Amino acid sequence: MRLLITPLLKKNLKDALKIYNYYIDNSFSNFEEKKVSLSDFSKNYRNIKKKKLPYLAAMIDKNLVGIAYLNKFRDKSGYRFAFENTIYVHDNYLKQGIGFRLLKQLIISSKTNKDIKKIVAVIGSIDSIGSIKVHKKLGFKNCGKLKKIGFKKNRWIDCIIMQKDI
Repeated sequence: MRLLITPLLKKNLKDALKIYNYYIDNSFSNFEEKKVSLSDFSKNYRNIKKKKLPYLAAMIDKNLVGIAYLNKFRDKSGYRFAFENTIYVHDNYLKQGIGFRLLKQLIISSKTNKDIKKIVAVIGSIDSIGSIKVHKKLGFKNCGKLKKIGFKKNRWIDCIIMQKDI
């Protein structure tokens, strides 16, 4: 298995959306409750690229197996140096170090953008052990927990907040 981390290309957006929507339907890590359309997903991709933020793909034999990107943490101007990370790995490729490699490259890519000073991870507290481990391994610090902040599938979900200085 030869894993390659590269910028996500427009031609891979449909496959990226499949991975993203899988987590909407099958997990508590994404707080969306309805699948995202290709149009909305593409718009988000274009906005991230226009802001010169990293949007990465994990590829194995020309197949997309994971995505990672940064986006604004919040819209208020005082948060202009803080960005939230998003990482999703295809469910057939979990526990193979792909999320770690994506996050590591996301951090490296972030260092080339002088506006990125902080990366924030907002992690749903259900089934999040792997995500927390990966973030800790790469220097993220646990900053706290928002209690019962999300509601999905008739359950209240806590969020764990982790942060890394760039």
